[in-house]
Amino acid sequence: MGKWDKGPARGGWAKLVALTAVVVLLGLALFPRSMPSTQGSTLAPDFILPTANGVPGTLALNSLRGHPVLLNFFNSECVPCIQEMPLLRQTALRYKARGLVVLAVATGGDSQAGARSFAQARHLSFPVVVDEHQDVAWLYQVAGWPTSFFLDPRGRIRGQLAGPLDDASLRDGLALAGALPCTACHSLPPPKPAAGAGGLSADTIFSAAPAAQPFALRDQRGQVVSLRSLRGKVVALTFVSAICTAECPLIGRALGQVSHDLGPEAAHLAIVAISVAPEADTGPAIRRFAADAGWRSGQYHYLSGSHGALAAVWAAYGIWVGPYVPGQDPEHTPALYLIDRRGRLRAYYDVPFLAPRVASSVRALLAS
Repeated sequence: MGKWDKGPARGGWAKLVALTAVVVLLGLALFPRSMPSTQGSTLAPDFILPTANGVPGTLALNSLRGHPVLLNFFNSECVPCIQEMPLLRQTALRYKARGLVVLAVATGGDSQAGARSFAQARHLSFPVVVDEHQDVAWLYQVAGWPTSFFLDPRGRIRGQLAGPLDDASLRDGLALAGALPCTACHSLPPPKPAAGAGGLSADTIFSAAPAAQPFALRDQRGQVVSLRSLRGKVVALTFVSAICTAECPLIGRALGQVSHDLGPEAAHLAIVAISVAPEADTGPAIRRFAADAGWRSGQYHYLSGSHGALAAVWAAYGIWVGPYVPGQDPEHTPALYLIDRRGRLRAYYDVPFLAPRVASSVRALLAS
């Protein structure tokens, strides 16, 4: 994976996705950092989470009252998150005397053992806690990671930033939180709205609800699966490879968490994964991938076929797929679509995405 600049770009509504992304990017470029924050004095939701380093046990956010707090949501397999850790480690040491506490929240499918190994390998001296089921990330309306919140000593959110911190955004955030004086600092950009029309929460919501592009491919059991055969269920459609080690496992585990969060309603959800590397996606590899993701037998369909048949579906959904190179991770556009029970395209998610965010949208589609 990794070709983020080759996102949905072909096919009628797929072009709409690309156009929407361009508009968003242009908007971020055009608006300066002096935009007022919409969360200037919102009290940060409290939480208690198990620790992954330091003193064993749990840590409550309320226990940090009296300190400015840099609250950072990350995932241990997220490359920008990994690249950001030295800056967080340096910030925690540099501003410790001013009372600043850097608190990192491992989310997006991270386990306590995985977060502990991550913290040890990177010598993180600041506290790391684990949001294993992504409940706290959902509470804070985190749409992806890394995302940072700046809290003042009274526990109020004074600013937040989606994406990696740089020197300017870090300085601005710490000043807003009261960790340092700064006469030339600015407010941070406001967060994106968490929900859209019809109770959906997604990066792109298709208000016109066009018909999803049809396909008919065989799944891991040899059965032909089409959108028509899935009518009556909400379809979570993604494009992965069972052998990839980058975003694919994150997608798999997140969808497994969606199924878990839905409870009995998961019976009305179909997870459909279309292979981007049919040369490598063998039966054993698919079974290992599904088991690691927590997908239940009978609930998911891992679709494959000839390269020509798959290429037509990739193009219809605007998915770029690079040439297959044995021994390397398949490169492709990581994405997730939600299709309603009538076969209409309703939502699109960039990767990474939060499971509770997708589960909320699935519930909205089931209720509509």
